[in-house]
Amino acid sequence: MKIELKSREGSVYKKLCSSVSEANNDTELIVPDSLEDILRILSCRHQCRIREKNVGQDAVSVSGEIDVTVMYIPETGDGVRVVGTTIPFEINFSAPGADSTSSAVTKLLALNADAKAVNPRKILISTSTVMELSCYKYSDACWFEPPENAPDKLYFKTSELKCKSIVLVSEKTLSVEDELDVPEQLSGGDFVRAFSSIRLSTSEVVGTKLVVKGSAEIEAIYLVSGVPQTTRFSLPFSQLFTMPDGCTDPEVIACDMITGQYFEAFDGKLSADIRAAIQIICLQEQSRSYICDAYSCKKELALSSSELSCLTEINTVSANCSTTVSYNSDYGVEAVISATAYAACPEISETEVLIQVTAELIYKDREGELRSCKLRGKAQYLPDDGRRPDKIHVAAVSVSASAKGDGLSADICVVISARYLNYDNINMITEVDETELERERPSAALYMCRCTDGDLWTLAKKYGSDTELIKQINEIEEVPTDRLLLIPVV
Repeated sequence: MKIELKSREGSVYKKLCSSVSEANNDTELIVPDSLEDILRILSCRHQCRIREKNVGQDAVSVSGEIDVTVMYIPETGDGVRVVGTTIPFEINFSAPGADSTSSAVTKLLALNADAKAVNPRKILISTSTVMELSCYKYSDACWFEPPENAPDKLYFKTSELKCKSIVLVSEKTLSVEDELDVPEQLSGGDFVRAFSSIRLSTSEVVGTKLVVKGSAEIEAIYLVSGVPQTTRFSLPFSQLFTMPDGCTDPEVIACDMITGQYFEAFDGKLSADIRAAIQIICLQEQSRSYICDAYSCKKELALSSSELSCLTEINTVSANCSTTVSYNSDYGVEAVISATAYAACPEISETEVLIQVTAELIYKDREGELRSCKLRGKAQYLPDDGRRPDKIHVAAVSVSASAKGDGLSADICVVISARYLNYDNINMITEVDETELERERPSAALYMCRCTDGDLWTLAKKYGSDTELIKQINEIEEVPTDRLLLIPVV
């Protein structure tokens, strides 16, 4: 006879898959007729914009554009010239189990653009875009508890599990607009290009809303007397999400995608309009009661179970890892004009994490000519406890450069975010069947045995007894260890 268990149902987001994919592109940029020939490339800057994200059957595609800006020294040696282009890209992910009802969360892991002068009128631009995808689907979850009225002498053992359930996967668009005052030292300079990024800082629940806070970080480049100069701005913002019922203290994982930007310089100001998508994953701790064992004192039981892997803990560690790279110039160094740095995807091994970093420096040589160089190195991160993290992302990269004599030195600091996940595996009883055959019962009506490990359930199951009755007969409240007990057969 099948025993009707009490079913507890709910709906949560289930993670379907996670993957990393890359798109590479080579594009030729022709210098317009209105500009002079190229003497040497000075810098290549880039900005990624995500235009579209499509979730289909077992697949996800992300498409967008990379704005590339190249500054070069003309053959005349007079000043700096600027050319640019827009390069489309598409990244395709395999997403088993996904369909149009699934939610896809994407993150830009690394973006690189390199410019090389093929001839005085042509530039070869190579781009590499690396993105990460995590796909989720809202689905039902079912847990089983003992029935309200169990048959005579049928006993159930239950356990309590505290786990992390994904209660919300959501995405909202964000617009940040402002008119910014350009510093006095850039007054009269020619605006070249601005680049933006989104920095997410904190989140908190206010009533039924989740408030995600952060800032739009802007770096603007001007040409002042033919020399590139940069200035930076930070625009704070907050974005609201509606939380599901009962979610009061979620753990929030948030990431961003720049979807568009527009800048215009006028009258000592910079007008900024930045569009982005903010994606969040909210986890809430939930307590689940489930049946882990059952036995009958009268009949044999057939038990069906399901093994589940449940997320129980998330630990995120932020760490700084630094490296110093140097370069010796054949032309000497008078001063560093600007320095930028970026990082590749972390290389994760069993014992360490290595991050390839590149610093791009623009400097004046001893003759006052503008020149540039790239300095490459690797930053190292050693996990304190030796554990391999589930995921590592580069959160930020900063650089400080200096010159001495004929040498250039760049101190590059990489901020990484390492995430560690802990899982518990459980066997949950899903079906209980009583057979018609009578169970072979012990010949004695009472046993005496020593309880050495405090496991009354195993003793009761072995001798066909009841844990509560054992406590009552032996006049005990707590489960003892290393004590003789009377075990009645029921």
